[in-house]
Amino acid sequence: MGNFVHRLTKAAKAPLHALARRAAKSYIAGSELDEALALADRLAARGLRSTMGYWDAVGSEPSNVFAAYHEALEALGALGRDTYLSIKFPSLGYSTPILESLVREAVRLQVRLHFDAMGPESVDRTWAAVDSALRQNADIGCTLPARWRRSPDDADWAARRGLAVRVVKGQWPDPTDPRLDPRRGFEAIIERLAGRARTVAVASHDLGTARAALERLSSLGTPATLELLYGLPLTRQIHLAHEFGVPARIYLPYGKAYLPYCLSQLKRNPRIAWWLVRDAMTARIGNAAAL
Repeated sequence: MGNFVHRLTKAAKAPLHALARRAAKSYIAGSELDEALALADRLAARGLRSTMGYWDAVGSEPSNVFAAYHEALEALGALGRDTYLSIKFPSLGYSTPILESLVREAVRLQVRLHFDAMGPESVDRTWAAVDSALRQNADIGCTLPARWRRSPDDADWAARRGLAVRVVKGQWPDPTDPRLDPRRGFEAIIERLAGRARTVAVASHDLGTARAALERLSSLGTPATLELLYGLPLTRQIHLAHEFGVPARIYLPYGKAYLPYCLSQLKRNPRIAWWLVRDAMTARIGNAAAL
């Protein structure tokens, strides 16, 4: 009986996984680097900056992820404009030798490496990797999620090191305080960075959150950008960036289309099933209209 239930559950999940893959296509620039680069060119023609982020499949070999990152670095170095590479240290298997090789290439090509935020368990090893990269004189950025209690203190840490900081609401809740309000967390991080950080990317499509952050950073003369995810609404957010006289940057994921956190949240929020259907039906339409 147990095996039958297991097979039935697995069969029920299969359509949702297919929907998740289809829906995720709304949020990626394409499966190949060339597609993301072509989109970055179109954005640049409109005065918009970009950052590339390779999305690897679950279980990808770190050497394959390194190869994709290396290819992107070479391409971005040749562009000669303000576009940087976002990477995920866990996808490199937390390998120090692999990362050091990538950092050397980034230094040679003068391209910023930005460490995306992953799960809470990855933070300490990621910060150790950042310190190692800084010793190689690399231009480094990091992401601070507003859902984590530790992030304001991490903001102090990043400001002392002169990192480029991206502030996000975040995907994963703090395991020690899962009810932490991400809006208040966002404000707390911005307060620590304002007047201290080298530069801050306000990564939010929430106009109220973004406006409050840009106002605070501007009041203390902190250089800022408004960073937006490809596939989500852009028009009003870009107008907001123009209002504050700051650049708008679009995060362009490419590679494997998947929503790694989506299905795990399905039990807590059944509406996700509807969102998957909606996004799968409209995949790529919104992006084409926006650009």
